[in-house]
Amino acid sequence: MTATTLGSPTPRRTAARLPLSRLLIRQLRVPLALLLLPVLGMCLQLAHHYEGWADAVALRDHVGSQAYHLGRYADDAHHKTAELLADNTSIVFRPALYAAALTGLLTGREWDSRRITLALTQSVTPRRWFTTRWATLAILFTVLTLPLVVLYQRSAAHAYRLDLLVHGVDQQTAYFTIGPVTLAYVVLGVAAGAFTGTWLRRSWLAVVAAPALTWLLTALLVRSRAVLLVDFPLLSQVHGFHSGGLLGLQFNDLLAQDTYLVNSLSSGDYWGYQIASSLLVLALAVLLVHGALRILRRRLA
Repeated sequence: MTATTLGSPTPRRTAARLPLSRLLIRQLRVPLALLLLPVLGMCLQLAHHYEGWADAVALRDHVGSQAYHLGRYADDAHHKTAELLADNTSIVFRPALYAAALTGLLTGREWDSRRITLALTQSVTPRRWFTTRWATLAILFTVLTLPLVVLYQRSAAHAYRLDLLVHGVDQQTAYFTIGPVTLAYVVLGVAAGAFTGTWLRRSWLAVVAAPALTWLLTALLVRSRAVLLVDFPLLSQVHGFHSGGLLGLQFNDLLAQDTYLVNSLSSGDYWGYQIASSLLVLALAVLLVHGALRILRRRLA
């Protein structure tokens, strides 16, 4: 057996996936165009707000740090923090919910429109048919969300480093909640859509159940404080716990948030916290996709 023969399956598998991805992108060109417009608008808004930090620095230099943080001016700490948090709410969790809803809709439609029977008559296996679609959706939503995350974190880090935000939970929320974990939430949303669409096999049910499952898993993950088991340096820093079970959660827009944990972070904890949180979220996504594939195999056995 030659080396060419040994290496040939990988190119064939890759070539088989590319047409499926292109087919999905053609099917989604209208929704993608509609999503691209608000993304571009948000990018322009984030760039504009970043330029506004120069006015905040000029005001602080003019009136002094105490007056800047405690006074009432057009570009003072309260106004600029509120502006940054408004940007935060548009990015922190909504892309994940949109990804969940669209993936659930498309996956459920494969079943309730009987399109799955077409896949069964092709040379492509149903497993590859669905996994390629899910992977393509995850990549598309991640690519759309990535510039928002980069531009926002650039602005938040700049303000945090120059001490231009009000002190307390608002400053911590603005700086620590968006980053790689935001992209992991998007992948989790796609995985939740894949699971609910495969399980329920009804597009109208999956479009509701997928965002709900994404939210519930995220809330349980935050409430469990599992991130502390991964990010060991935080174990000794966090004190306090909101009582009341799931109802004791705090929220940043629609994203469940552990205020005691966020308030315990320092600037050096950013990457550790983000990476630990991302690993846990991605682990949940892998479990959901694995569950979806098990359901698929059982129903098509």
